[in-house]
Amino acid sequence: MKSTWSAQTLAAVLLYLLLPCHAQAHLGIVLSREARGPFVITLFTSSEVVRGQAADVSVLVQRRDSNEALLDAIVSFVLKPPRGSISQQADPICGQPASISLGTTSGSRDGQSMIAARREQSSNKLLYAAPVNLPLVGAWELEALVRHGAESANLTCEIPVGLPARPLVGLVPYLALPPLLVGLFAINQRLRTLRPTN
Repeated sequence: MKSTWSAQTLAAVLLYLLLPCHAQAHLGIVLSREARGPFVITLFTSSEVVRGQAADVSVLVQRRDSNEALLDAIVSFVLKPPRGSISQQADPICGQPASISLGTTSGSRDGQSMIAARREQSSNKLLYAAPVNLPLVGAWELEALVRHGAESANLTCEIPVGLPARPLVGLVPYLALPPLLVGLFAINQRLRTLRPTN
Protein backbone atom coordinates (compact mmCIF):
# COMPACT_ATOMS: atom_id res chain seq x y z
CA MET A 1 0.00 0.00 0.00
CA LYS A 2 1.33 3.44 -0.96
CA SER A 3 1.95 6.00 1.75
CA THR A 4 -0.33 9.04 1.44
CA TRP A 5 2.63 11.36 2.13
CA SER A 6 5.19 10.95 -0.62
CA ALA A 7 8.70 12.35 -0.59
CA GLN A 8 7.56 15.07 -3.03
CA THR A 9 4.74 16.16 -0.73
CA LEU A 10 7.00 16.30 2.31
CA ALA A 11 9.62 18.24 0.35
CA ALA A 12 6.99 20.74 -0.86
CA VAL A 13 5.62 21.25 2.66
CA LEU A 14 9.11 21.65 4.15
CA LEU A 15 10.14 24.10 1.43
CA TYR A 16 7.02 26.13 2.05
CA LEU A 17 7.55 26.25 5.81
CA LEU A 18 11.28 26.95 5.68
CA LEU A 19 11.23 29.86 3.23
CA PRO A 20 12.74 32.98 4.86
CA CYS A 21 9.66 35.14 4.24
CA HIS A 22 7.45 32.59 6.01
CA ALA A 23 9.93 31.89 8.79
CA GLN A 24 10.19 35.58 9.65
CA ALA A 25 6.54 36.58 9.54
CA HIS A 26 4.66 33.35 10.04
CA LEU A 27 5.03 29.62 9.70
CA GLY A 28 2.14 28.42 7.54
CA ILE A 29 -0.19 25.72 8.78
CA VAL A 30 -2.02 22.95 6.96
CA LEU A 31 -5.77 23.62 7.07
CA SER A 32 -6.81 20.48 5.24
CA ARG A 33 -5.40 17.69 3.06
CA GLU A 34 -7.73 15.34 1.23
CA ALA A 35 -7.91 13.20 -1.87
CA ARG A 36 -10.67 14.57 -4.07
CA GLY A 37 -11.42 13.03 -7.46
CA PRO A 38 -8.15 12.60 -9.37
CA PHE A 39 -6.30 15.05 -7.09
CA VAL A 40 -4.80 15.33 -3.63
CA ILE A 41 -5.46 18.90 -2.43
CA THR A 42 -3.57 20.46 0.48
CA LEU A 43 -4.66 23.88 1.80
CA PHE A 44 -2.24 26.10 3.74
CA THR A 45 -2.76 29.43 5.45
CA SER A 46 -0.82 31.85 7.61
CA SER A 47 -0.44 30.56 11.15
CA GLU A 48 -2.53 33.44 12.45
CA VAL A 49 -5.35 34.97 10.43
CA VAL A 50 -6.73 38.17 11.94
CA ARG A 51 -9.44 40.57 10.88
CA GLY A 52 -8.33 43.31 8.51
CA GLN A 53 -4.79 42.01 7.91
CA ALA A 54 -3.55 40.31 4.75
CA ALA A 55 -3.07 36.55 5.03
CA ASP A 56 -1.70 34.04 2.53
CA VAL A 57 -3.84 31.14 1.42
CA SER A 58 -2.01 28.50 -0.63
CA VAL A 59 -2.85 25.21 -2.31
CA LEU A 60 -0.70 22.25 -3.31
CA VAL A 61 -2.37 20.19 -6.05
CA GLN A 62 -1.06 16.69 -6.76
CA ARG A 63 -2.08 13.76 -8.92
CA ARG A 64 -3.78 11.15 -6.75
CA ASP A 65 -2.14 8.19 -8.52
CA SER A 66 1.46 9.48 -8.54
CA ASN A 67 1.55 12.37 -6.00
CA GLU A 68 3.17 14.45 -8.74
CA ALA A 69 2.63 18.20 -8.20
CA LEU A 70 0.46 19.73 -10.94
CA LEU A 71 1.89 23.02 -12.17
CA ASP A 72 -0.67 23.87 -14.85
CA ALA A 73 -3.97 23.57 -12.99
CA ILE A 74 -6.54 26.36 -12.64
CA VAL A 75 -7.18 27.07 -8.96
CA SER A 76 -9.73 29.46 -7.45
CA PHE A 77 -10.98 30.22 -3.96
CA VAL A 78 -14.51 31.01 -2.85
CA LEU A 79 -14.71 32.60 0.62
CA LYS A 80 -17.97 32.79 2.54
CA PRO A 81 -18.27 34.95 5.67
CA PRO A 82 -19.25 33.51 9.05
CA ARG A 83 -22.93 32.59 9.35
CA GLY A 84 -25.16 35.37 10.55
CA SER A 85 -22.57 38.08 9.94
CA ILE A 86 -23.23 41.24 7.99
CA SER A 87 -20.31 42.63 6.03
CA GLN A 88 -19.49 46.17 7.02
CA GLN A 89 -17.29 46.82 4.01
CA ALA A 90 -18.26 47.16 0.38
CA ASP A 91 -14.72 46.33 -0.77
CA PRO A 92 -13.86 42.89 -2.15
CA ILE A 93 -12.18 40.59 0.35
CA CYS A 94 -9.20 39.85 -1.82
CA GLY A 95 -6.27 42.09 -2.48
CA GLN A 96 -2.71 43.02 -1.83
CA PRO A 97 -1.81 44.15 1.71
CA ALA A 98 -1.76 47.84 0.80
CA SER A 99 -4.50 47.91 -1.83
CA ILE A 100 -7.38 45.82 -3.05
CA SER A 101 -7.17 44.68 -6.66
CA LEU A 102 -10.19 43.62 -8.66
CA GLY A 103 -7.86 41.81 -11.05
CA THR A 104 -7.51 38.91 -8.62
CA THR A 105 -11.13 37.83 -8.95
CA SER A 106 -11.87 35.26 -11.64
CA GLY A 107 -15.67 35.39 -11.74
CA SER A 108 -18.48 34.51 -9.39
CA ARG A 109 -20.22 31.41 -8.12
CA ASP A 110 -23.58 31.50 -6.32
CA GLY A 111 -23.16 35.24 -5.78
CA GLN A 112 -19.72 34.79 -4.17
CA SER A 113 -16.54 36.18 -5.71
CA MET A 114 -14.06 33.63 -7.00
CA ILE A 115 -10.45 34.56 -6.28
CA ALA A 116 -7.79 33.28 -8.65
CA ALA A 117 -4.85 31.54 -6.98
CA ARG A 118 -1.65 31.69 -9.02
CA ARG A 119 1.79 30.18 -8.74
CA GLU A 120 3.30 33.61 -9.52
CA GLN A 121 1.83 34.91 -6.24
CA SER A 122 3.61 32.24 -4.18
CA SER A 123 7.25 32.23 -3.18
CA ASN A 124 7.12 28.43 -3.48
CA LYS A 125 6.37 27.74 -7.14
CA LEU A 126 4.79 24.35 -6.35
CA LEU A 127 1.90 26.17 -4.65
CA TYR A 128 -0.96 28.27 -5.97
CA ALA A 129 -1.49 31.27 -3.68
CA ALA A 130 -3.64 34.35 -3.19
CA PRO A 131 -3.48 37.03 -0.50
CA VAL A 132 -6.80 37.56 1.28
CA ASN A 133 -7.96 40.19 3.73
CA LEU A 134 -10.95 39.02 5.76
CA PRO A 135 -12.97 41.88 7.30
CA LEU A 136 -14.99 39.89 9.87
CA VAL A 137 -14.11 37.77 12.90
CA GLY A 138 -15.35 34.18 12.93
CA ALA A 139 -15.13 30.93 11.00
CA TRP A 140 -14.94 31.69 7.28
CA GLU A 141 -15.68 28.91 4.81
CA LEU A 142 -12.96 28.43 2.21
CA GLU A 143 -13.66 26.37 -0.89
CA ALA A 144 -10.75 25.59 -3.22
CA LEU A 145 -11.81 24.79 -6.78
CA VAL A 146 -9.27 22.88 -8.89
CA ARG A 147 -9.51 22.22 -12.61
CA HIS A 148 -6.97 20.43 -14.79
CA GLY A 149 -8.06 19.72 -18.33
CA ALA A 150 -11.47 18.01 -18.18
CA GLU A 151 -11.00 16.97 -14.53
CA SER A 152 -12.14 19.05 -11.58
CA ALA A 153 -12.54 18.79 -7.81
CA ASN A 154 -13.12 21.00 -4.81
CA LEU A 155 -12.18 21.01 -1.13
CA THR A 156 -13.96 22.97 1.60
CA CYS A 157 -12.67 23.84 5.07
CA GLU A 158 -12.91 26.64 7.64
CA ILE A 159 -10.49 29.47 8.34
CA PRO A 160 -10.77 30.83 11.89
CA VAL A 161 -10.33 34.61 11.85
CA GLY A 162 -9.51 36.35 15.13
CA LEU A 163 -9.14 39.87 16.41
CA PRO A 164 -5.87 41.73 15.91
CA ALA A 165 -3.57 41.81 18.92
CA ARG A 166 -4.15 44.77 21.20
CA PRO A 167 -1.36 47.32 20.99
CA LEU A 168 0.87 47.49 24.07
CA VAL A 169 0.09 51.20 24.43
CA GLY A 170 -3.49 50.31 25.44
CA LEU A 171 -2.15 48.12 28.26
CA VAL A 172 0.18 50.77 29.77
CA PRO A 173 -2.35 51.98 32.40
CA TYR A 174 -2.88 48.41 33.61
CA LEU A 175 0.83 47.58 33.60
CA ALA A 176 1.75 50.82 35.40
CA LEU A 177 -0.83 50.42 38.19
CA PRO A 178 0.91 47.70 40.30
CA PRO A 179 4.33 49.48 40.44
CA LEU A 180 2.56 52.74 41.27
CA LEU A 181 0.68 51.13 44.18
CA VAL A 182 3.86 49.46 45.47
CA GLY A 183 5.68 52.82 45.25
CA LEU A 184 2.93 54.62 47.16
CA PHE A 185 2.95 51.92 49.84
CA ALA A 186 6.77 52.22 50.18
CA ILE A 187 6.53 56.03 50.52
CA ASN A 188 3.82 55.63 53.16
CA GLN A 189 5.98 53.21 55.17
CA ARG A 190 9.02 55.46 54.87
CA LEU A 191 7.05 58.49 56.10
CA ARG A 192 5.76 56.48 59.09
CA THR A 193 9.32 55.56 60.15
CA LEU A 194 10.48 59.19 59.87
CA ARG A 195 7.57 60.58 61.94
CA PRO A 196 8.71 61.41 65.51
CA THR A 197 7.06 59.30 68.17
CA ASN A 198 5.83 60.89 71.47
